[in-house]
Amino acid sequence: MSNESRSPGPGDPPAAAPSSPSSSSSSRGGDDAGANVRRARYSRSRFRAASHDSAHADDAPPPEPSDRVNHPLVPHGEPQMITSARALGELVEQLRGDGTFAYDSEFIGELTYVPKLCLVQVASANRVALIDPLDGLDLRPFWELLADGAVEKVVHAGQQDIEPVFRHTGKAAANLFDTQIGAAFTGMAYPVALAKLVGEVVGARLGKALTFTHWDQRPLSPSQVRYAADDVRYLPAIRAELGKRIDALGHTAWASEEFAALCEPTQYVFNADVQYLRVRGATSLPPQGLAVLKELVAWRDGAARAHDVPPRAFLKDEILVDLSRSPVKTIEKLDRVKGLPRPVEAAHGREIVDATIRALATPAARMPPGRHVEPTPTERFRADALWAAAQCLCIGQSVDPALVTSRQEIGEFYRHVSGRGGDPNDIGILKGWRRAALGEPLLKLMRDGGTIAFEWSNGTLRAIEASSQVRSSSS
Repeated sequence: MSNESRSPGPGDPPAAAPSSPSSSSSSRGGDDAGANVRRARYSRSRFRAASHDSAHADDAPPPEPSDRVNHPLVPHGEPQMITSARALGELVEQLRGDGTFAYDSEFIGELTYVPKLCLVQVASANRVALIDPLDGLDLRPFWELLADGAVEKVVHAGQQDIEPVFRHTGKAAANLFDTQIGAAFTGMAYPVALAKLVGEVVGARLGKALTFTHWDQRPLSPSQVRYAADDVRYLPAIRAELGKRIDALGHTAWASEEFAALCEPTQYVFNADVQYLRVRGATSLPPQGLAVLKELVAWRDGAARAHDVPPRAFLKDEILVDLSRSPVKTIEKLDRVKGLPRPVEAAHGREIVDATIRALATPAARMPPGRHVEPTPTERFRADALWAAAQCLCIGQSVDPALVTSRQEIGEFYRHVSGRGGDPNDIGILKGWRRAALGEPLLKLMRDGGTIAFEWSNGTLRAIEASSQVRSSSS
């Protein structure tokens, strides 16, 4: 569970390692573009350095916490540092024999196309270990372990932590339990920070957060070691408690389906057909603009890979949206685009224009469908009413609404059911466990005039009835 600044969402991590910076254009414009990227890196590195120095002003070992939890699944003692192939092999075999373990990683994600992995943490009921990947240690045996469906891996907000599995092995991670997701199935807020979850479930207090620190510098300070170990130390105990609560609520199948979705390889391979819709502001564009955006997103990914920098650090989403809303067909007009870095324009202007022209030549029948529909005041009010009902239905089942759906999606659902259009394939609550939890109850409510009843019980809202019975004309 990294706390780094890069959070691209599913699909952004690449399937292959990036080209080196020297693979970019060798022209003066290419060099300038590289310099622009390096300046951005330098700015972020200075911020990391300041945060690092602040967090480690005192290198003295942190005191042992006075509220150390006495729990059979919480290992105590100092973590073992794994730096050799032999030690890693022994650790992997022990974890495989245990059948379950907690996993986390620390990486620096704002400087390179593929985040730089700096540390791997694992914990079982008996030990905590820190794997150091920076000294040439081959981690493939560990990635193979994460792909082993016979062994359960416990993570917290672990999407980016499991991305390297597919990149290094070509296999999907398997048998995951994500405690952030699991908590959302037990009447807790989603997303929830690890420190708050640890405090509520096992009663421990984590130390000072080291969100930004130089995880790639050695030796690690005592504060870094303690922080890294505590990121996994309590996860086995939390997993056990959340598992009991999920089972008691009858959400085991739903949670398992959501955990399995985290392992889908399609989430970790760049796909322009999907990724362009994740650009902030994409839904405001008409079909032609979406076609341009799709081409530009594909171009940006290739350029960012060549410069070895995260795509959004290379060129911001809002600039892509502006280029898509007002397509530029000649290089000379690129200087009118607000925010477009001049070095990027100089090095890649022809590529931007060519991508735009290709998109504009797309036949109308093959243009992406427009996704923005302006509702009437009455439609907006009714969609908001349905959103209120959706939140109550989720909360009434002890599932946080934020895990299930969004206000925007409920608006799309309302338009679809009321005959105003919308592709049902794009509506998440009509698929999988979300359909059972929310989609079907809302369909019955809208189509059959059903009723939904709730009660306030044991300090929270509970759904006690979801009937599709049509009300009589006298009601």
